[in-house]
This record gives sequence, structure tokens and C-alpha cells, in this order.
Amino acid sequence: MSADRTRQDANEPRSRRAFLEHLAATTAAGVCGVPAVSRAGAPPHLGLDFPGSAAVRRTMRFRFLDPLSIYPATYIWSAYPRRQAGYYTALFWGNDDGKGDLRTFLWTPSGDADSYYGAHPYPSPRPHGTNHHWEISVVQDDFVNGAVEYDRWHRQALRVWADRSGKYHEFYWDLPFTDRKHRVSHKAPPAWGNRMPPVPTLTWGDAPWAPGKEVWNGVLRGIQVYERCLTVGDILRESRSPRSTPAGAASLWYLNLDPTPDDLSDKSGRGHHPAWVGDERPQLWTGTQPAG
Repeated sequence: MSADRTRQDANEPRSRRAFLEHLAATTAAGVCGVPAVSRAGAPPHLGLDFPGSAAVRRTMRFRFLDPLSIYPATYIWSAYPRRQAGYYTALFWGNDDGKGDLRTFLWTPSGDADSYYGAHPYPSPRPHGTNHHWEISVVQDDFVNGAVEYDRWHRQALRVWADRSGKYHEFYWDLPFTDRKHRVSHKAPPAWGNRMPPVPTLTWGDAPWAPGKEVWNGVLRGIQVYERCLTVGDILRESRSPRSTPAGAASLWYLNLDPTPDDLSDKSGRGHHPAWVGDERPQLWTGTQPAG
């Protein structure tokens, strides 16, 4: 089990039950069964409704072919998972050389993987289980903590950084909760992640080494990417309002809170625009989402 390295943020609600009771008191049925907050006059949110692996012929993913550095970085997004058999992909930083099989994953001269990570649900039992746990995928292994609750929104964040002692990865899968029960952590050795893959890529929605077999099932939206490891306090503030902290404003690399199949463009002003791979697209999701 991953080590406990970060204290629970002081702004976090003191009781999960109280938070959920408050949420239930302010929610109503949303589009396609997605929970929604009733806010008169509020514009609808938009998102990408992925159908899962069983409904995809080849692949359904978008990618940045000129990504930010692998370390340090912070990713914030909203995820609404639906149950499916097998693997999901929310995001991967890793190789995408077009071979589209294990050679893409095991790309080093010695035939192993290096310089990648991802955060999403992991099947239990693998590979075709229909129950899942939240995981960090790194060092050719899968580190899990916390059962996935389907058919509800999760505000999530992954932060990664490096120092002389190793490479650190922390996945907060249900913001604003940041205690050890609501995060996955792993420290990799210092030698990990120092070699550049043949085609370094930041990918969302499907795995480049298993195209069509690890497609997200559910909605992804609210995407924020930072080229800095933000503090937990800054993550909580940025997850509610992008550029609301000095560190977030200085390091925001990509922003699209309401991505659509026709508009993945970067709203940060930095010009980091991703593109779809192939011709398959998710559906447009429209609704409202509880605040994280």
C-alpha cells in the first residue's frame, strides 16, 4: 500500500457523510442519469461521453504530441465512470509511436517500459473484471487504493514531481477529500522516467499501446494541466477556479473546462491544442455537475 506523505488539507470538509448529505440536498436528476446541481440560470456544462471499449472499433482518444515535461506536472479533471469489463484510460503520459501494440509500451532497447504514468480505474480481477479500484499505473505496475463508485461525478487530480531520491506520484480521486483513504501514491526510483520515449505524448480516453481495449466508459470534462507540482491547497483552489492561485496562474499549460467532440482547443491562451486520433468520437454530454 502506498505511503502517507501528505496531510489532509485544512479546507477539506470534516465529515464525508455531512458533505454527501449536503450534496444530496442540493442535487436533482441530470441528463442521462448524471447527478446535477439545480442552479437557476446557470449555463450547462459540456463534456466528452465515451462509450467504453466494447463500442469502439479501433480507438477513441485525443493526444498532445508535444506534451509538457513528464515531471513536474499537475492534472485536474472531472470523471464520471460507468461500469465496464476490463481497463479504462483517463490519461497517460507515455510513448505513442503508432505501432499500437506492446512494442509501443515496451519501447526501450532492453524491451521494457520507461517514462510513463497514468491514473484511472483498474479492474478486479484483471483483466476483465467488472469491479474496479482507483490506480496509478507506473514502473510497469499498478498501485491501487479505493473502490470505484460508478455513475457519479469525481473531481480528480494527479500530481507528479522528482527529486534526487525518486519520482513521486499522487492521485487524488475524489476531491475535495485528500486523506490517505482518497488517494493513491507511489514513489519510483530515481532512474525512472529519465529516458525520452520515441514519441512522447499526453493521451486522454484510450491507451496508445492497446487501442480500443482501454477506452473510458463515462464522461470526462473540466480538464486543467499545469507544468508544476501544485500543493494540495492550490489543487483544491484551482479545481474550483482555474488561475485562482499564483502558482496555478503561472503554470497553467492547458485548459478546457467544457471540451466537446468538435472543440478540444486550449482555452489557457498557451496554444497547446490536442487532436483526435482516427475518426471515432465520443458523444457530446450536456448537463450540470456538482462542485468538487
